[in-house]
Amino acid sequence: MTRIVILYDTWSKADAKQIWEEMLKDSLGDTYSKHEFIYLENKAGAFKWSTEASENVKEAFGDPDYIKQNIKGAEIVLSGFAPITGSVMDSNPALKVIGIARGGPVNVDVSAATDRKIMVVGTVGRNAESVADQTLGFILSQARQIARHNLAIKTGEYFEQSTKIGRGKYLDSFEFQELGGKTLGLIGFGEVGKRVAKRANAFGMKVQVFDPYITVESLVDEGCIKNELENLLMSSDFVSIHAKLTPETTHMLNAERLALMKPKAVIINTARGEIIDEAALYEALKSKRIASAALDVFEEDPVKPSNPLLKLDNVTVTPHTAGRSPEVDSRGYQQVAEATAKYLRGEKIKRNQLANPKVLES
Repeated sequence: MTRIVILYDTWSKADAKQIWEEMLKDSLGDTYSKHEFIYLENKAGAFKWSTEASENVKEAFGDPDYIKQNIKGAEIVLSGFAPITGSVMDSNPALKVIGIARGGPVNVDVSAATDRKIMVVGTVGRNAESVADQTLGFILSQARQIARHNLAIKTGEYFEQSTKIGRGKYLDSFEFQELGGKTLGLIGFGEVGKRVAKRANAFGMKVQVFDPYITVESLVDEGCIKNELENLLMSSDFVSIHAKLTPETTHMLNAERLALMKPKAVIINTARGEIIDEAALYEALKSKRIASAALDVFEEDPVKPSNPLLKLDNVTVTPHTAGRSPEVDSRGYQQVAEATAKYLRGEKIKRNQLANPKVLES
């Protein structure tokens, strides 16, 4: 009998325990009762949501001491936001699998897990549909000035300016674009990027990709072409970021690279805020060096009211909600439950389901 501890996050989702249980029972079927499942609420503690790393984990919530006390003897630990640090792992030598029902297991010290030969299961593509939808929403909003006109009408600016200078003259002050024939540059071509490309192709856009891990041949069936980053920035009407945050991608879009973009170009970020140098982006937008931006993420996340980007009228923002939907939540629990069932049946977990596939090589 294998012991599995589920640290469910009621603070994030009220029915988290119920969903975990339903997904695990559904994935395991009649074999569910052959194992010991322990459901524990992930209680508040030393770790509170922060984008600053502590003990090599971030965006975590919970009490490491409480976790250490309650996972002893567990071969598998499942959660969404519990801080699984190296010291938490060391408290339980029996631990073999950590499953995290979210897009990126940043609340786990993956390097420490790899050193200890512990598999870290993530949820590949869990929120890809939702993020792709929002990305296209951003593109449409910026191209058709939807967000700005919504605000202008609600605040009365539209009526004031229409009276002051004339409705036609006021509307002529905005740049409108049609998507057909425009070029969309994607930085990163993972699960989200592929879905954005499919949607953009349906609008008649030309899609080009910068991703050093993708071959030219693999893009043919996706209706895309490959390009180098600098060339992509110079030739795209819309640039959308879908890369992972790494030391190489941090501030990838700096002042020098932003200066390469077309004056009427739009930049979109639904990935990670740190990929763009925010200070450089602010200057480029303020000076109208580039036309506009649509941002779901920021260098300091959640975004602070003092962020100067919020003062610019050519910036559309949302509070890191691109990856949210009921479908996303269910998909995350389901993917981890299915990987858990595979492990318990003695089957191999796929490499792309692991945040540390190197453990399969040892």
